[in-house]
Amino acid sequence: MNLLAIDTSTDYMSLAVLKNGMAASRFHKKCPMRHSSMLLPMIDKMLGKAGIKIKDIDCFCISIGPGSFTGLRIGSATVKGLAYALKKPIVAIPTLDVIAENARPFKGIICPVIDARKSKVYACLYKSDGRSVTRLSKYLLIPPEELLKKTGKYDKIIFLGDAVHMINNFRGQIRCRKSGWHPKAEVAAGLGMEYIKNKKFTRPEDLEPLYLYSRKCDITGH
Repeated sequence: MNLLAIDTSTDYMSLAVLKNGMAASRFHKKCPMRHSSMLLPMIDKMLGKAGIKIKDIDCFCISIGPGSFTGLRIGSATVKGLAYALKKPIVAIPTLDVIAENARPFKGIICPVIDARKSKVYACLYKSDGRSVTRLSKYLLIPPEELLKKTGKYDKIIFLGDAVHMINNFRGQIRCRKSGWHPKAEVAAGLGMEYIKNKKFTRPEDLEPLYLYSRKCDITGH
C-alpha cells in the first residue's frame, strides 16, 4: 500500500509518503501563508524521495479539519483533484484526532483546543491509556468557559493546541502543551491505514473540509 498523507489545517504544512505501508519520506514545517505555492512542489519532492510516482499512490489521506479555512480548502482541493484524476480512494481524518495522538503517552483525558476565533475553540475529548486513544465526545465548537465545565469532572487532563492560553485564562491548575502539538501527516497516515482496513473511504466528489459550522456541530453537549 502506497499512501500520500497531507495536512494543511494549521500554519504548518505536513506531508508523508508511505511506501508498502512504511514511512518513506516526510515533511513537517511551519509555512504560514505559503501552502498554496508549496504544496504541489513539495508533494513532487516527497514522492521523489520515496522513489515512487504519483500514479503509484494507492490511496490519499487528508486531515480534514477543523482548522484554517484557507489551509483546509487548499489541501482538500488538491487531494480531491489528484484522487479524481487518478481514480484513487481517499481517507479523511479529523484533525483533532491527529492532534490528540501527540499526547498518547499521557494516561488520562486529552483535549485538543484550537482557536476558532470569536471567543470560541474547536475541541474534542479523548481518553488515553498510554497505548491507544479513544474519542469520548463529538467535535465541538464551544466557548472556553463551557469547555472547562465539561472537563471539570476529570482529575487528569492535558490540553494541547494554539488556544491553551484561552483555557489558562479561566483555570490555572491544568496541564497544557503549547508546542509540539501540530498535526503531523505521518500520524494521519497511521490513522488512515486503520480507515483503509475498515474500508472507510470518501469519494473525491464527496470530500469536504470539516469546518464545524454551528449547523454541523454540537456546541453544548455530547
